[in-house]
Amino acid sequence: MNGMAVVRVLIGAVWLNGALEKLLSPSFPQQFVVSLDAGGFISTAPPWFQGFMQSIVVPNAEVVAQLARFGELLLGLTLLLGLLTNPAALGSIFWSLAIMFSQGLPRFGTGLGSPEFLNMNLLVALLSLIVLLSPAAKSLSLDASLARSRPGLAPLLTNRRPGGRRRT
Repeated sequence: MNGMAVVRVLIGAVWLNGALEKLLSPSFPQQFVVSLDAGGFISTAPPWFQGFMQSIVVPNAEVVAQLARFGELLLGLTLLLGLLTNPAALGSIFWSLAIMFSQGLPRFGTGLGSPEFLNMNLLVALLSLIVLLSPAAKSLSLDASLARSRPGLAPLLTNRRPGGRRRT
């Protein structure tokens, strides 16, 4: 397994871990609602994201909590298996950025703790972008198997031309 495939699997594991924490906590949706009602995730968000949170997320908090559970599970499994890796990497980028925006934008601190510029969500978004653009991240994946059986899908699934040389 090459290094980029390992990165893909590790990002999948991060999402799977988050999903399992949410799925194994029956009170997660209610805790999410209570946190939003108390202003959590809204007060620290940039002003342009606060509007989105107040108009879309807060009125639908329980639905958003369930979407978070199953969305993270889907992202984790698809990245681990390498199935539809490109759409999963896009989803990983957008979900990571949404979480990051809800917690406030990255910023420089004093070097003694928070705030931090390169937080976990920004790191996952950047690594997901690399996975999206890297043909090597699709090696040892279900996408690679599908591309071999259906060469016309190779550019979409693996970022490679059908029958082209492999780069690692």
